[in-house]
Amino acid sequence: MPEIRPADAAYYEIRIPHLSQGDIFREVPLAYPVPGQIVEQQTSGGVRHFLAGPLEIGPAMLITPTCSMRAQKEPGKYAHPVRTLVPIMPIEWLLEKELLDDSKIGLVRKYDGLINYMYLPQHDASGLPESLALLYMPVTMHHEIIDGLRTTQLAAEGARQLHRKLVWFETSWQEPRATFDPALD
Repeated sequence: MPEIRPADAAYYEIRIPHLSQGDIFREVPLAYPVPGQIVEQQTSGGVRHFLAGPLEIGPAMLITPTCSMRAQKEPGKYAHPVRTLVPIMPIEWLLEKELLDDSKIGLVRKYDGLINYMYLPQHDASGLPESLALLYMPVTMHHEIIDGLRTTQLAAEGARQLHRKLVWFETSWQEPRATFDPALD
């Protein structure tokens, strides 16, 4: 039988001032892979062609490992500016678009039992509705794009659930919650 996911109250808090895996941001360019269109621009050197398409802006969760961001020599500094995030989509939107049905949402709410997604309960303080992080759609960007846009962080139990979900997503291995104890720095 699948294990019940952590309680809603165990998911969010601001733990540390620096970025950490599991931080949630607002107004992130989500860069969904959609068919593009060719745009022409007349310049003094001739016509230039660009590939353009719609760009969605919305919430996203940082999945770059914390130890990969932090400097090894100077505490409080970042080692490099690259960040990887995954889009966060409201459950209502996923139901409206028929990407998931009520039976799948039931599994997510009770067990967080879908490999490609991580359940995120509603968080009133940050304005996040009940949502799913789309683990299969990472977006990589420069730190400056998200600097100052953090709304909340995952608390220790929420961060453990993120680590557990990433291990399951990347390896298909599900470690029991009772024995899963990743280092949280």
